[in-house]
Amino acid sequence: MNITINSENLAAIVRGCILSMCDYSCMVQSMGYAPESDRTDQSVSRSSQLKEISFTINKLTAGAWMDDFEAARLIKEAIEPFASDIRESLFQSAPQGRLQESPLGTARDAPQRTPEKAPEEVSKKASKGVVSLSIVTSKGRSIAHYTLIPLAPIDPRIRQEVNQPGDPSLLPSSARSEVVRGKIALVTGGAQGFGAEIARGLAFSGAAVWIADINLSGAIRFAEKLRAETGTDAIFAVEIDVSKEESVERAFDTVARTCGGLDLVVSNAGILRAGSVLEQSAGEFRMVNDVNYIGFFNVAQHASRLLRRQWLGAPEWYTDIIQINSKSGLEGSNRNAAYAGSKFGGIGLVQSFALELVDYNIKVNAICPGNFFGGPLWSDPLNGLFVQYLHSGKVPGATTVEDVQGYYESKIPMRRGCYGPDVLKAIYYLVEQVYETGQALPVTGGQVMLN
Repeated sequence: MNITINSENLAAIVRGCILSMCDYSCMVQSMGYAPESDRTDQSVSRSSQLKEISFTINKLTAGAWMDDFEAARLIKEAIEPFASDIRESLFQSAPQGRLQESPLGTARDAPQRTPEKAPEEVSKKASKGVVSLSIVTSKGRSIAHYTLIPLAPIDPRIRQEVNQPGDPSLLPSSARSEVVRGKIALVTGGAQGFGAEIARGLAFSGAAVWIADINLSGAIRFAEKLRAETGTDAIFAVEIDVSKEESVERAFDTVARTCGGLDLVVSNAGILRAGSVLEQSAGEFRMVNDVNYIGFFNVAQHASRLLRRQWLGAPEWYTDIIQINSKSGLEGSNRNAAYAGSKFGGIGLVQSFALELVDYNIKVNAICPGNFFGGPLWSDPLNGLFVQYLHSGKVPGATTVEDVQGYYESKIPMRRGCYGPDVLKAIYYLVEQVYETGQALPVTGGQVMLN
């Protein structure tokens, strides 16, 4: 596959090489760049004491088209002599950890922030660039210039999962949230609802997190809140409209310039418009599919292109695309055909993408949650599903929103709705389990059971 030789496209390959050769996860940030939402005062801190490393690659020409395998081979050969030096610099400048208390419990080995310190002071110390890495031509022309920003050392058991899958000392389930520590994650629809729950959980588990949402101001506010809560500045906001390819492409370009690559993409953004097949307009039906079905395709396509470039540098490194689907993707939904159809189609995409992308160690899976009654999707007083279902007559005999909610709670064997931690545990399982792809994992309290 041909790529243009530029800083953005090479960043993921460089990050892959660092993962593979240095046993450390880092962000690879193009120098002089910060996300649009963070340009004023929230960009990643840089140190004036960067270790300068420069290497020359004669066969690379800025702006030229080149086979990405060949470009990766040249970069690997150039970085290899510097690997031990880079590794030492990253380990010596390890981040100081995150808040000890989290919504998921106590994070092990994480020092607690003292209450008198202002959040912004902790944020400035959380992650600084420690290596300046430049790629130049034989004539001294700059091709790319990066700052390496350390996140966390790679747990050696991750390599065992790949090379010694039957070893009894592999990462135990009790430490499952640790599988995302030091990884870079992106969550679409991450500013509210399930997406916000997922983003918060990933951040408290030690991941650098991108909150990608059509509501940029909401994403920025939530990112600022999470930065204060976790004591790290490795939380970013980016605008994305998953139904528009150009918006998705811009978002992933921003990620590539800021962090180099990704390890986990959670495709969560979605909408629901309930209605009878006898009455629902084709325009409303199309809108649901543009976001839920076409939107997932757009996200998976641009995510997989970035993850593939990173894989060229780290061919043993597994990455994940996880679609937050629905129990309505596993069984039909009365007077809700647009949503159920889009989710059924999403599982078809998951299985198809999994078959293709496994060649690049990209796992593609879906999680099918039950009803998140506490979120705005269900509880919004104007457009929530309780209101929609009441007005559409989906629940026979219901005359109030409380009637609708009681009806849906009674259908769940565990007698409660789904919560963020329920979905997070499924995400951690899918990331930890390298022997699973193309699956649709129900998290429904027993409401939907697979045969």
